[in-house]
Amino acid sequence: MTDATIGDTTDSRYCATADWCRGLLVILFLAALPGLLSAAPARNNFLAGADVSYFGYIESHGGVYRYNHKPVGLIRAFKQTGCNCLRLRLWHRATSVERRKWGKLGTLNNLAYTLPLAQKIKKAGFYFILDMHFSDTWADPGHQLTPAAWRKLPLPQLRLRLRAYCQRVMTTLRKAHAMPNMVLVGNEINNGMLWPQGKLWVNHQARWNRLASLLNAAIAGVYAGSGSHKPKIMIQVGDFSYAPEFYQQLVAHGVHFDVIGYDYYPYWGGALRNLRSRLVKLADLVHKPIIVAETAYPWINDAHNANWKSKPGMQFPFTPAGQAQYAQAVIKIVKTLPDHLGRGVWWWGAEYNPDQNTFAHNPWSYRSLFDRHGNALPAMRVLGAAAHGNGD
Repeated sequence: MTDATIGDTTDSRYCATADWCRGLLVILFLAALPGLLSAAPARNNFLAGADVSYFGYIESHGGVYRYNHKPVGLIRAFKQTGCNCLRLRLWHRATSVERRKWGKLGTLNNLAYTLPLAQKIKKAGFYFILDMHFSDTWADPGHQLTPAAWRKLPLPQLRLRLRAYCQRVMTTLRKAHAMPNMVLVGNEINNGMLWPQGKLWVNHQARWNRLASLLNAAIAGVYAGSGSHKPKIMIQVGDFSYAPEFYQQLVAHGVHFDVIGYDYYPYWGGALRNLRSRLVKLADLVHKPIIVAETAYPWINDAHNANWKSKPGMQFPFTPAGQAQYAQAVIKIVKTLPDHLGRGVWWWGAEYNPDQNTFAHNPWSYRSLFDRHGNALPAMRVLGAAAHGNGD
C-alpha cells in the first residue's frame, strides 16, 4: 500500500463519514421539527377580542348576530373578523332572594349558564378567558358583595370556601373540555373583594394581608382544579392612577399572578394620553404583561349616549367609523408599551345587541360591536386585524 493509496483511502473514508453524519443530522432535525414548531412562540401573541357574557341569553331570546349582513351567530362573527379570544364572566349561585333582588340578568351568569358557552368558545378554537367575580351579581370597584352562602364565614373559613369553589369550577370546566386559558381572580378589585372580609380600605387603613390571602386562596384553587395545564392568572382593576402601587403591594405580599388587567373607558378615564401615561408607568414599575381588559366607545350619536358627549376623552365621532378609530388608537397605545409588555385589548359589552328586545334600550347596546340589525361593526375587524399582527 503506497502513501498515495493510504491518502486516497483516508479521504474517501472521511467523506463517507461526513456524509453519514450530515444525513443523520438531517434525519434528527426532521424528526424534531414538529416539536420545535409547536414549542416556538407564535409570531404574534396579541390577544384581541371581547367579553361576550350575555350572548347565550341574547341568541336564545331572538337576537341575531350578522357578519356582512348574513346571520352567522356571535361565535362565527368574531371568528370571521379574526379575533382570537373571548371572555365570559362567572357569578356564584344566587339564592331566590338574590334573584328577586337583582333580577334575571343580574344573576344569570352562574356556572350552569356559563359552561355550555365556554364549550362553544373552546370548540371554535378561541383563547378562552374566565372572569370570576366572586359575587352573586356584578362586582366592580363600588360593589364587591360576598355571595350570600358565604357571608357569615370568618376569614379563615372564607379562604377555604373560596379555594374549594375555584377548584370545583376548574374541575368542572376541565372535565367538560372547556378549560380557560386565563382566569381573572376577582373583577375590578381596586378596593378589594368579598366585602367586608376582603375589603382593602377600612377607615383609611389598607389591609393588604387580608386581600393577598384571599387572592392566593383563589389562585391555589384554580391551580388545584386545572390538572397539568395551568391557566394564566390575571388580576384586574378599573382605571385609576393608584394602580402601580396596588400591583407592587400585591407582589410584595406574595401574590403570584401573570398578567395585569387594566380597564379603560374614556367616559371615566379621560383622554387617551391618560391611558398611555398610566400604562407606561405600570410597565416600568411592575414589569408584567398588560392587557386593556375592558374598553368601549359609542357607535351612534343619539340619546343612548347623551351622557358621554361632553367628556374630554370623547375625541372621535360617535359613528361606526369613529368607534373603529378609537379601537385602533387604544390598540396602538397597548402595542407600543415598553419592552413589548402590551399583550391585548378586550371590548366590554361587545355582545349587547339592540336587535334583541331586552337590550334594545340599553345604552351599552350602542357601545357594543353590533349595530341595530345585529351586524358586526368595523371596530370588530380592527380588533381582528390586531390579533394577526396588523393594525399597529
